[in-house]
Formats: sequence, C-alpha cells, structure tokens
Amino acid sequence: MKKTSTDVNLKTPLLLCLILASVSPAWAYSPLNTDDAGTTARGTNQIEQYFFVINQYDPAQAADRADSSGEDYQGVGTARAFPFVYMRGLTDHLEASFSPTYYASPNGSFSSFTNYTAALKWRFHGDGEHGWNFALKPQIILPATADQQLYGIGNAMLNYGVTAIASRYWEQAELHFNAAYIRAPYNSNYMIGFSPDPNRTNLYFLSMAPVWVATPKIKIALDVGFNTNPSEPEQSLTTYAMIAMIFAATKDIDIGISYQRNAPNYGAIFAANEPYTSRFQIGVNWRFE
Repeated sequence: MKKTSTDVNLKTPLLLCLILASVSPAWAYSPLNTDDAGTTARGTNQIEQYFFVINQYDPAQAADRADSSGEDYQGVGTARAFPFVYMRGLTDHLEASFSPTYYASPNGSFSSFTNYTAALKWRFHGDGEHGWNFALKPQIILPATADQQLYGIGNAMLNYGVTAIASRYWEQAELHFNAAYIRAPYNSNYMIGFSPDPNRTNLYFLSMAPVWVATPKIKIALDVGFNTNPSEPEQSLTTYAMIAMIFAATKDIDIGISYQRNAPNYGAIFAANEPYTSRFQIGVNWRFE
C-alpha cells in the first residue's frame, strides 16, 4: 500500500537502526552480526551471498503501516535485500573485502545498489583456529545518493569506522566479541527515511556470539549485543538477539540461516505484546582458490 506524506513523516521508537551491517557489513562469519578473528587464507577467496527481509511488529500501529529498520536500513515499511561480500586473503594475517547491497525493496527512482563497503581485517595475534585470537578491521562505506538516503537505504556522506575483534576457539565451541565505532555522517540537507529528525553521527557497538559445534556439519550460534540508536530523539541504545545455524554442505560451501529481533531493551524483545523489529536471513558462503 502506498504511504501518505503523513505516514512517512511519523517516526516511532521502532525506527531503530540495526547498525550491525553498517558497523560490520563484510561479515566473515555469516549469518552472524558478530565477526570472528579468523581471516581468509592467503591466495584464496570467499563469496557470501545472502538474502534478508526486515519486518516490524507494533500492536499500536495500523496494519497497513510498518516502520521497519535493520541492517543499514532506516526507511519506512518492509525491506528486502541481497547483501554480497567478496573476500580475498592477502597474507596469512590480512584479508581484504568488498561488499555492496542490492535492495529489492524499497525501490524508486534511484539505484537499488548501495553501501559499497571496503574493509581490511588484520589478525595480529593467534592462528585463526586455536586459543585466543585478536584482530582489527577498519572500513569505509562510499556515499549513497540523496534519494537513497531519503528512502533510508544509505547515507549520502562518506562513512568510516573500525571494529576490534576477540575470538576464543575450543574443539567444540567458539566465543567471539566485537567492539566497534563508526562515524556515519548523514547529509543534513536531506531527510533520512522520510524523517526530518536529526541523527547521531558517532555510533558504537558491542556484541558477543557463542558458537557450538553440534555435529561435524552443523554449528549453532547465539548473537547478542547493543548499539547506539542513530535517531537523536529516541533513547540512546537499542539491543538485539539472534539465533543462527551454519550447515557445512561441502568442504567449501556453507549455508547460513538466522532470525533476529531488536528493540529498545531485552525485555521488549521477548515480551508478547511489545513492539520489535525482526530480520530473517539466509544465504551461502563459498570458498575457492
């Protein structure tokens, strides 16, 4: 249903950005938000192709209106997109990645491709497979167009940031921690997601993801965290919780699936009648030389 101008200028606490992909869009551990300290082996490549759909549940709103947000999406209504990541191992400890996102919806008189992200991940301690490992991952996100910012699928200014990663590997389990900062300046001459409200530009993110090796082919993961809410009129933080599964179809191909909710606090995420934003994601990781 087409939104009216009154609809698109309304902004609720549910317009919470799941900054996670903006903070770390080139996921090395898809479908998780939390990255791991491992890097792609030198001279090898990895492709990640995923699909996600973002929806919003809000019992106080009319059924034909859903302000939903997630990933780097800050628009109105449901979002469907295909994030793509290409990674290349430059050395035994250094990985380069490039990641655009294609939005199937929303769409309009603008390119559906946005958020072109370039990143480097440097693992400065550990072998990527045993014990404690530590890495740093700086990144830049190229500016989107003014119309893409208006629809909430990108920022019409250059974004940059860095993620600090700590991972602990055991034989049957893993534990990953992320702490990230991103400067996400919006072009103040244009609205963001049809909202005139100002947004914060200095954003912070903390997360943790325990992973269990259920069988030789299946890993089960939880992923929880919180981040700065970009919307200045809203509360300063928002939280998320995810459950995910990674299935090793072959030695070089993994299939990932995840379901995530986020809300102003963890109580709202799990409460029956509280508003929340959800994201379902499925895709494949392919490693090759």
